[in-house]
Amino acid sequence: MSDETSQATVVERVPLHWAVAILVALVLPLSLYLGEFNFPLWVAFIVWAEYFALGGKPETWKVIIPSLPWGVLCGVLWVAFGHLLAGLVGDFLGLVISCFIFITLLVYGLRWFKAWQNGTLAVFNGFTLFLAVYFTGTIPLIGPVENPYWLILWAGIWTLVHAWFGWFLGWFNIVLTFPYQKK
Repeated sequence: MSDETSQATVVERVPLHWAVAILVALVLPLSLYLGEFNFPLWVAFIVWAEYFALGGKPETWKVIIPSLPWGVLCGVLWVAFGHLLAGLVGDFLGLVISCFIFITLLVYGLRWFKAWQNGTLAVFNGFTLFLAVYFTGTIPLIGPVENPYWLILWAGIWTLVHAWFGWFLGWFNIVLTFPYQKK
């Protein structure tokens, strides 16, 4: 690394606190004016915060983007299998049995990929965000909504799309500061 590169610092033309306010103003209509398709921006902003917690650099995509689906998938499987078992052993016991299977799989699976190990926060956020979206019903009711498995799957897709949007918001928030390198 040359001395010139090591001496350079990044300077924000727009302070971060203003860039955050601008970002929120820009995306707020997505949560207010799309009717049934309103974005659950709380999902996006949780991952937005994750972007900054993991360093606030574009490279965080290598951790966040592949880690979120593992958490969402384990959440989808937990709820779906729990629903399937509910007819046999009741709602609560079905979820408890399914919990032991899929929470164990969620944590055990962290050892399979380095990105998941580094992205444990994203994995667990994917899981808990799915549960929040599913149990609060913050999904548009489209498709065969009388099928509970469709609703579970759709909640997983909706969660993942908005979580990935949250990574984009983190990246875009830095862009809104119009940073430059000062030597």
